[in-house]
Amino acid sequence: MVKRAFRTLLLFVGPCLVLTACAAGNALHVPGDLARPARAAAPAAGAPQAVVADFTYAAAPDGVVGRDFDRARPIVWKGAPGKAMADLVAGVLAESRVATVRRGANAQGAETVPVRISGVVRRFEVNARRTGGLSVVTEATVSLAVTAEGPGLSGPSEQSVTSSTSLTDVFVTPDDLREALMSTANAAAEEAARKLIEGRVFPAPPAPGAEIGK
Repeated sequence: MVKRAFRTLLLFVGPCLVLTACAAGNALHVPGDLARPARAAAPAAGAPQAVVADFTYAAAPDGVVGRDFDRARPIVWKGAPGKAMADLVAGVLAESRVATVRRGANAQGAETVPVRISGVVRRFEVNARRTGGLSVVTEATVSLAVTAEGPGLSGPSEQSVTSSTSLTDVFVTPDDLREALMSTANAAAEEAARKLIEGRVFPAPPAPGAEIGK
């Protein structure tokens, strides 16, 4: 009787254990791409003032950008953080009335542009962990260094920024991951652009009083 009860228990518990193990090993994907919030910003007039090249980024295997510690599974984003962050910085500069063009990592064809902006994405991650009870905290961190170079500058001008965002929910969702990562990436891009403008690496935008990212 005991053996029969044990076999019956295995028939129910066994598949559950297999499903749990598989679920723990499945990756959690961050959907979509990073983008600037929609804004009604007038394009900068005149010749380009800066060219923004793709930033460098040491990508982890399989696009892993974090971990869901509660379910012991990797968090994956299929985008390119180096290109995405360069796009965001260029977007903020354009919104700030700095005429900007984008190029690949080697920035070919940028010789006639006064300032070349390059960068390194040092951290680009989003993690989720349970903090006790029913609360799960999703936290994103983006850290980058941007460098401005050009014939009109006395030397390279480097600026470093770090931004973090956290969200709390009863469980982690792909939309929460994307919201945290997008908010953090945009905040880092806005701060990097602000520091470049305040460092006077190119002429000040012709809209006095306008705030970056506002």
